[in-house]
Amino acid sequence: MKQIFVFCYLLLISTITFAQDTTNLWQTAIKDPNLGSHRYLELKLHAGIHIYEGNGNPNFQSALDNGYKSAEIRLGWQSAGKQNWQRVFNCPSYGIGFYTGNIGNPNELGYPSGLYGFFYAPFHQRPRHHFVAGLSLGVTYDLAPYDSLKNPYNDAIGSKVAVYFNADVGGVWKISDMFDIVYGVDLTHFSNGRMFMPNLGLNMLGLNVGFRYHYNAIAKIARTQIDSTYIAPRRPTCVYTPITPVHHYHELSVYGALGLVQLSSDLGIKAHYGTGSLVLDYDYRYSNFGSVGGGIDGFYDGSLGYIYKDRYGTANAGDKMLMGLHAGHAIHISRFELVTQAGVYLVQRDNEKGKWFLRIGFRYNIAKHGFVQIGLKTLNGGAADWIEWGGGGRMRFYAK
Repeated sequence: MKQIFVFCYLLLISTITFAQDTTNLWQTAIKDPNLGSHRYLELKLHAGIHIYEGNGNPNFQSALDNGYKSAEIRLGWQSAGKQNWQRVFNCPSYGIGFYTGNIGNPNELGYPSGLYGFFYAPFHQRPRHHFVAGLSLGVTYDLAPYDSLKNPYNDAIGSKVAVYFNADVGGVWKISDMFDIVYGVDLTHFSNGRMFMPNLGLNMLGLNVGFRYHYNAIAKIARTQIDSTYIAPRRPTCVYTPITPVHHYHELSVYGALGLVQLSSDLGIKAHYGTGSLVLDYDYRYSNFGSVGGGIDGFYDGSLGYIYKDRYGTANAGDKMLMGLHAGHAIHISRFELVTQAGVYLVQRDNEKGKWFLRIGFRYNIAKHGFVQIGLKTLNGGAADWIEWGGGGRMRFYAK
């Protein structure tokens, strides 16, 4: 009996101690102004015009004359500057979004919707207003592609699914702790990277306006299960501790990628041809923001075999290969990099590819030495040549 009494006593003491410890932990936790997960829902409306790069066919031009109208909803995470890269970009926000719109005559353009990820970096900040620069990347679907019988005048889109890209510059006006008004100007681009022809792509320039609703994901749980009097902050308090200087380094990397392309729909050939890219790169990390460098490019385009055989009567494996040099820059966002490169051709049979090219890529670094990357290589600087799907390895040498 005595042993049972002692056991119950010890159990009671431990329960009280645990409750006191839990209470003390909670009281310590709520002193953090950034406790929880600060998020927002954003609803935005768009309207604007098409920048059409086609041959001016009046049958298709009329489908674009009334411009476009669209709407999107976004779920965003607002960072608080706890990590060094977040302070470099002034406490950015990022998240996922859904897009839907009327971009013209649906019989010729379809009813497109899309899913994407986005990133907003604030600048020129004031207590109740700041500007943002944003990028979004994803896929759009339910397009009405070119069809020689049903949709013969559509020379902009050759597939039902395309890459969705949006660049946005705008403002955010805080009207209360709960709501913001957002506005801006943006450029939206649909393209499949010549995987299906025709593929001039759609470019839409317009204005947008909407609102944000801010909330803290921890609010309901904390109020119902821990402390009914606790009011969770809807917005984070951005940490402005000094940015840790970057450890400068030199980097050597190898990048390989594959792709698929079609020839012009005017040729009536529906076959797909393989493409390849092999890139040797050198980069120097000059700051937390970015790195700069250059490299050597080797390209393979299987569709050149048909073009040169038709043009010259013969084509060998070497005719499908090109070599070039490029200079480039990368913006570093945590494990991600936005890669931009401009290059010139050194070796090619003739000027079928023009004299220069651009590459825009999104890279995700894996562990210490690996990365995966999706990129768009352009034709003579402008039109899409092909989409690169690949990855590679890197080696860093830190400067003393």
